[in-house]
Amino acid sequence: MNFRTVLLLLVLSVVFSFFSCSTLLPVRTIKANEVPRSLKVYVIALNGVTSYRTETFSEVVEGVCEAAAVNKTNVRIGSGGWKQVEFNVGSDVVMEWAGYKVLVEFGVDVIIVNAHGEYLPVPADYSKEEWVGKIANAMLNRQVTWVHTGGYPFYRVQYQNGEIETWGEKGFQELMSYIGKSDVNCRPPPGSDGWASTSTYGTQSLHDWRMDKVDEVNPTRPLKRNDFKDLLILDVYSCGYSDVGTIHPGAVIRFSLVNETSNFGFYVHLGAWKFQDDYTDEEAENTDFYMGYIPTAAAIWSEVGFSTYMLYGGVPRDIETVSATGRTQGLDQAESLLQQAIDAYEQGEYKTAIALAYQARETARSAVKPIDYLVVYGPYVLFFGIVGSVVVQVIWKKKSRARLRRLGYIKCPICTNYIAPDRMEEHKNLCYQNFIRKDDRARAREQPPYDL
Repeated sequence: MNFRTVLLLLVLSVVFSFFSCSTLLPVRTIKANEVPRSLKVYVIALNGVTSYRTETFSEVVEGVCEAAAVNKTNVRIGSGGWKQVEFNVGSDVVMEWAGYKVLVEFGVDVIIVNAHGEYLPVPADYSKEEWVGKIANAMLNRQVTWVHTGGYPFYRVQYQNGEIETWGEKGFQELMSYIGKSDVNCRPPPGSDGWASTSTYGTQSLHDWRMDKVDEVNPTRPLKRNDFKDLLILDVYSCGYSDVGTIHPGAVIRFSLVNETSNFGFYVHLGAWKFQDDYTDEEAENTDFYMGYIPTAAAIWSEVGFSTYMLYGGVPRDIETVSATGRTQGLDQAESLLQQAIDAYEQGEYKTAIALAYQARETARSAVKPIDYLVVYGPYVLFFGIVGSVVVQVIWKKKSRARLRRLGYIKCPICTNYIAPDRMEEHKNLCYQNFIRKDDRARAREQPPYDL
């Protein structure tokens, strides 16, 4: 083999290792993102760490990569309305503990996919509680999305020194305690031996991803709608039970306190590990692929698709509905927040756009009707106007009489008016005659017109 052949083979191997999505490297960029409106996905597949429910990391990574390869989707924004959105997604595979630790401690607005299934890797110098606190903090304060790929989340722990521990339901409850839901669980309801189907909303939202062969899953390890109904972003798989209501083996929730809409991340849940085609009832064989593919697709849509729906469908419709009721005071601020959200969206800051959209919606819903000052304050103005005029007249009359007294005028004992002294006798006679006439008229009104 000559030198030229060796060089050619070396170049081909480098190119293949760069573009191949199934070859695991410690930290490797699978798809570059050099343009706005992009997302970043990191797959945690640590060397030496075991997994449960997921088995073959390369297949999980392949599923993540294929979901990330979708670069446009049509989002339903209202009755009969759709909006096409283009975006880019970059994917890295993290195989070393140091990269995993830095990513959780300092990552901002990234999607982290845990390929270890039920196992949570915990770095050195951390307890399992402290590490879950770091993950929660990343979601609450740095807009991180955490993706669970199958089975019961946070059920088992593997420390960096190799020690393995079963945490049980308390692991997931520890995570959810940061959003005030420490009593939730992922236990399946009694009699849940069948299949859960893709929800109408899930099918509609993820139609640009390959979901037709996996539109049913085993309904084990689900989220319960009653636990997360105020935080639910996307229900991928659903089925209903009389005792617990609707459950979601696959779903995305907003990771925040219910009333907190200014800063948050997403928790993406896939509790299932079996998939089948609803049409043929044929069960999928490459389950690890779909355990990476489906939750990654849901995570990407929750940022790109949900923000599009909120900005161009949900919030404008809310503003229009509120305006139609006459509650227009405060809508200017809502429209300003919506424009800020659209500006953030155009820069690829999807979670910031969603947060601003939530604030715009709440501002719109709290708008009130403009004050009609004539209706509200008119009676008061009329009342005080009458009182004021009476007071003015009384004061004016007192001042006028005082002025007349200073000029020497005398008060008439009959009509109490002030008259010049030289006209007093004539005035008194006139007053007396008027008084007599009034008295006669009064007696005439009392006297019957004929004798009974």
